[in-house]
Amino acid sequence: MIGLSVSDSSFRKQFSAVLAQTERPTGMLMVVGRELSNQLRKHFRQNEAAYPNALSSRREHFWLQVMRSTHPPEQTGYNAVSVWVSDPRFAQKVFGGTIRAKLAKALTLPVEEQAYGRTAATFEQETGLKLFLVRTGKGNFENAVLAVAGPGKTLQVEYLLTPEVTQQPDPHALPDMVALRQQLLERAQKVVEREQSDGTKN
Repeated sequence: MIGLSVSDSSFRKQFSAVLAQTERPTGMLMVVGRELSNQLRKHFRQNEAAYPNALSSRREHFWLQVMRSTHPPEQTGYNAVSVWVSDPRFAQKVFGGTIRAKLAKALTLPVEEQAYGRTAATFEQETGLKLFLVRTGKGNFENAVLAVAGPGKTLQVEYLLTPEVTQQPDPHALPDMVALRQQLLERAQKVVEREQSDGTKN
């Protein structure tokens, strides 16, 4: 699970100034928190539409799953609110990092359409094709693949095998933070304006 906070020194100063104007600071925090949650969900839905998997038309709907794992806001301080995204894969998208094989000796990276979204075992069950290990050179799967028999005596590579893979942070994982902070400030200001309007009417 990853907790998302959009706070920096400038934002904290501006937000604290707006928060000081409200008669119900806790209520404002939750309103702004819901705005944060809604904006994140909106962004994840946009990612779902904008970045389909290039390997296969069969989709896992990763970003839709991330959207559904976005929690309601939680107050984490006097002038702080956080939203949690519980999909464990999301942190890898945000921060990047190295994934290492644990129980198995190697990670299986699909390179063909029919391998996408399937483990090697599932691949054999669902396609009825037998995977063959092809390895060249020395070391732990330095140059190893899983392949199936192709036409004639050819082999069709389905998976690359590697002990680890390092991924860079996904620049599209989060919305633009500058724009997001501004949206949250505007939402907070609307709370103050509504309170002031209600007070005038009374």
